[in-house]
Amino acid sequence: MDPKTRIFFTATLFECGLGFLGVALAWMGGVELRSQLDISQGAVLRGVVACVPMLLLLVVLMRSRWAPVVEMRQQIESLVRELFARSNYFELAVISASAGVGEEVLFRGALQPWLSQYTPAALAVVIVSLLFGLVHAMSPTYFLIATVVGGYFGWLALAYGDLVAPMVAHGVYDFVALVVVQRKVGKGCLM
Repeated sequence: MDPKTRIFFTATLFECGLGFLGVALAWMGGVELRSQLDISQGAVLRGVVACVPMLLLLVVLMRSRWAPVVEMRQQIESLVRELFARSNYFELAVISASAGVGEEVLFRGALQPWLSQYTPAALAVVIVSLLFGLVHAMSPTYFLIATVVGGYFGWLALAYGDLVAPMVAHGVYDFVALVVVQRKVGKGCLM
């Protein structure tokens, strides 16, 4: 298997594995996942619309000259150059969808409702957002941004009572961000 194919399968299996871990944790914690999956046109549309503020944040971060953000962009570009520079749109879409579903099932589908059984829902969102930030912490700046985005996903899940909007927003954002960074890396210039 060539390195590009191995990276694609590894990334996809890892993200899907997070979803399976979420299913297992939900089962062990007595959290009902099926009731959180409103797979309807309206829920998908909410997810697409919910992606818009994140895409605006992406534009702001791409244009920022603040040193911590520039450093974070360089780290992300290096990672994308190493892992996804030769990936096609289909592969990026599969990886992004896997991340959207897998990570949301784990964080917002299993952990957030489980913690909500023992704490106020808002505190559960904060705790799970911090965990989400820690898992994504390539730098202090990335930790902060991922924590805020995790809070946004947690709010979406809480506000709509389902996982579809955060799944769609997460997957669409990841895809667009990967394509944008991949194009920048392909041109050999930093964001």
